[in-house]
Amino acid sequence: MINTLKDTLNLDKTGIISLIGAGGKTSLMFQLAKELSQFKHRVLTTTTTKIFMPKPLQSPDTIIEKDVDVLIQKIKINLKDFSHFSAGREYDPVSKKLIGFNPNIINQLWQTSLFDWIIVEADGAKQRPLKASGPNEPVIPKNTTHLILVTGLDAVGKTLDDSSVHRSKIFSDNTGVSMGEFINEQSIAASINFEIKKAESFCHPSLNFVLLNKADTLHRKASGKKITKLLKNNKKIEKIITISLRDKALIKYIE
Repeated sequence: MINTLKDTLNLDKTGIISLIGAGGKTSLMFQLAKELSQFKHRVLTTTTTKIFMPKPLQSPDTIIEKDVDVLIQKIKINLKDFSHFSAGREYDPVSKKLIGFNPNIINQLWQTSLFDWIIVEADGAKQRPLKASGPNEPVIPKNTTHLILVTGLDAVGKTLDDSSVHRSKIFSDNTGVSMGEFINEQSIAASINFEIKKAESFCHPSLNFVLLNKADTLHRKASGKKITKLLKNNKKIEKIITISLRDKALIKYIE
């Protein structure tokens, strides 16, 4: 069984990877960056929204710079010492979060050819396991080549409300599940189908992936398989991966 994200997600060339959804985007971003940098790829991790300031074990350095020309010069200097680092527009000391770039800036950074991969957290979910995107979301760079939608399997069986789903009313409208009802595999699959179609209106990725995270119990693994079967007829999805990013074995099931 393939057990590296790099191989599973067909990351053998170069591109912009945009991560959307909820339930493990940040963990996925830094795991991907670690794997790719081990293969001598030059990797930038960043966001078009906000993320907690990267820790040294996640990213060896973080550049904070608003001016694009200055940012590019700092990147060139950093690449002499690091194959992977992060960057953001500014740091908010109140929320302790790194504020990201406009998608056009990320496209501009990509066009410099300084990086083999730019990994972008392109959606915010307020640490909920599920996310339904608002009218102007997700915030995806147009040049995205790989789109990965992340979903937390720990949402299965929870009540549909703001504590389980970011933008729960939109999730209800998209799936037909009433507020206060239980979230099941069918409603998660319906939401994924909706979000993948919507995301493609912001960019034209060559590959779409669905990553069902937190498969660290038998029940959640079973839920992952059910969701995978429900999504199998969506021809826009290249692979559906059931995974536990906290588990050393990593990949649980691939369709």
